[in-house]
Amino acid sequence: GVDVPILMYHAVSDNLWGIESLFVSPEDMRAQLEYLTENGYDPIFFSDLTHLSDYDKPILLTFDDGYDDNYEYLFPLLQEFGVKATVFVITGALGNEYYLTEEQVREMSESGLVDIQSHTVNHDELETLSYEEQAYQMSQSQLDIARITGKIPYVLSYPSGSRDDNTLELAPEYYSFGIDMNGGIWHIEGDYFQVDRIYVSRFDTLDEYIAMLP
Repeated sequence: GVDVPILMYHAVSDNLWGIESLFVSPEDMRAQLEYLTENGYDPIFFSDLTHLSDYDKPILLTFDDGYDDNYEYLFPLLQEFGVKATVFVITGALGNEYYLTEEQVREMSESGLVDIQSHTVNHDELETLSYEEQAYQMSQSQLDIARITGKIPYVLSYPSGSRDDNTLELAPEYYSFGIDMNGGIWHIEGDYFQVDRIYVSRFDTLDEYIAMLP
């Protein structure tokens, strides 16, 4: 088995229109990517977990919600450093203020550097929904993303980490992975539908960031 750090981000911007800790500054994002690339880390997609032996130090960079700053600030950095990232989009929010447009999602997906995956349709906490409502949130977001990108998403990030027994029963019908919020470094032999991540905050220094990594 292999321990694979999965980092959880949200926004990349100094325009702090929401919860401040969720906004990693573009300057800090650059420093973090620079550290990873200079120290032998291999940012991968979830699909790359099937051939981990190809990587010395695999790591997954994930961004929740699908904010437009992921296109404005993050995407150029990924291109500059040649780094892969996964963006979990709320499909019902695409085109709204502060969120990615369908055109931006398509461009990022076609670049080969960004894997567009599901964060449901409305970002409702799944454990508050009925079985049928959860099934809709999973299936419709999958259809939405497939229509926009031409690729069927295979990873679901649970909104706010919320899930219940219905979630864990339904998710494998549509997806190959179910992603939690905070919880530390994920061990690849663990549960594929209770995948842990490490939360990266705006307030983490580079030294604190480095200390999170194996």
